[in-house]
Amino acid sequence: MRSLEYALSPVVKKRIILAQNTRYSDLIWLEKIRQQKLDIISRRISPSQADLVKSEVVESWIRSYNNGLDLFDYNYGPIMDRYLFQEHIREKGLLLKSADPFIHQLETLLCDSECIILLTDERGLMLRVVEGSKDMLEKQNARFRLVPGSIWTEKTVGTCAHTITLNSGLPMQICGPEHYGETYEQISCSSAPIFDANYNLAGTLCLVTPSSFHQSRHSLALVVSMAWAVQKEFQLELKNSLLSYTLEAYDEAVITLNESGIITHANIVAKNMLGHLRDNLIGIKYNEVLGEQPLINTVLDNGKPIVDVDIHTEAIKHKLNLRLAQPILDEYGKNFGCVLIFRKVKQVKKLPPTGSLETKFTFDKIIGKSPSIIESIEKTRKFASLDFNILIQGESGTGKDVYAQAVHNESRPDGPFVAVNCAAIPRTLIESELFGYEGGAFTGAERQGRPGKIELANNGTLFLDEIGDMPLELQPVLLRVLEEKQVMRVGSNRYIPVDFRLITATNKNLLELVENGDFRQDLYYRLKVLEVNIPPLRARGQDILLLAQHFVEKIARQKKQFRPSFKRFGYHLSFKV
Repeated sequence: MRSLEYALSPVVKKRIILAQNTRYSDLIWLEKIRQQKLDIISRRISPSQADLVKSEVVESWIRSYNNGLDLFDYNYGPIMDRYLFQEHIREKGLLLKSADPFIHQLETLLCDSECIILLTDERGLMLRVVEGSKDMLEKQNARFRLVPGSIWTEKTVGTCAHTITLNSGLPMQICGPEHYGETYEQISCSSAPIFDANYNLAGTLCLVTPSSFHQSRHSLALVVSMAWAVQKEFQLELKNSLLSYTLEAYDEAVITLNESGIITHANIVAKNMLGHLRDNLIGIKYNEVLGEQPLINTVLDNGKPIVDVDIHTEAIKHKLNLRLAQPILDEYGKNFGCVLIFRKVKQVKKLPPTGSLETKFTFDKIIGKSPSIIESIEKTRKFASLDFNILIQGESGTGKDVYAQAVHNESRPDGPFVAVNCAAIPRTLIESELFGYEGGAFTGAERQGRPGKIELANNGTLFLDEIGDMPLELQPVLLRVLEEKQVMRVGSNRYIPVDFRLITATNKNLLELVENGDFRQDLYYRLKVLEVNIPPLRARGQDILLLAQHFVEKIARQKKQFRPSFKRFGYHLSFKV
């Protein structure tokens, strides 16, 4: 890595050495540089004989000449279309977010100075053009048309500090005739590169002044320092963005903690699992969510990883498996925090209890390609990942039970799926069916008692179909179960804890029932935390044919002596035997 001394303009170096009659010495030296540039371009001397300026400047002169640029004319950089520029600004959002606070500091520092602050991207496009003195900027713009959206490269304007930085990736300071164009003979500039996290060039920061007398060692040092600060912030932003994308792509819950145990990142799976989907986990201590966990504290204290342990917490109703707690160490072994990867502990799958149904339907097995059914499926699939109550509404025959099974298979596939048709159970029996009963609770009751459907749905899904037909007197009991997550059998005096996902369905207008006093309002809002509407078949267009074909083929497989033929003539279907 070259020292910054190398990046200084020879004019500035010479000025320091002479230290007297500075302006006169500068003029003599500038004229010598100008003459040497003319000699190289006219090929009176070879590039190897150019000893007054850096080799990067000489090489840039030659490239600028070969690009066909006029040495004595204004070589205006093209200006990007306004709409394309706005789109480009959005694409460079992270760079600008990182650079703008530092540019603002420079602007404040140099507010009374004759200077221009430039921020470019890696292709020489001016992203920011900020003036110290507005009067001076207006004059310079009149001369050079330097505005945001201008494209200044070696091919468009020739040699200047930031075009050399674009080519070499090095800090650079040049004055007057070191520029290719003679129109810049009074201009001086200092430029420094900005690299991304992979050390690819992302842009340049440049300070331009109207005279070589306004540039010094301090000018270059200031630009380099600010560019380094921008680069550090930019790389941090990139790494944070990459980390966020990586965490969101993970199918397990991932949380990162700093050395104090404060959450710095959490992916959507973790937020969902911890019940903080709407709350921001960032910035709070992990024990506010998971409770005190000595094992996690051990990782933060001694920097040793922990693998595959179960943790318990009162704040979360299910047990968690901490698959990995990996400390974050620097190259010297200092612990800066840790990464936690965890998941719910899956229950050992038992034989389905009495009342549990086989769930054969998944979202992929729902037949239909119409926009309305696809929208409904995608919405329900998203809801399945959220452990909240779902109310499914649709006319009879639209497949509400199919949706319920699909949600169960997506969210709690290892638990039981217990379905209850509230309209099919006699009014006198629905209480004991739902809540169960103790032995001898009533005439005809089994001696050993019987668990209710809610109890049987523990660790699984309870599907209450035709919920609009639930007797009004039982609704407050169900509401209490939903609020307290515990159930009491008929004839018992003890509560049994239950953990189930509730899905309800109806073909009635529940809100209308609420207004008529036939359904409790508080239960209604408890049931429709998430709401799904299934479109009727008549609104699904060509799905009618898809479903007909499906059932024809299904019947044909069952009755092998039939050979199905699905001929489309309007909406006519025919069979051949």
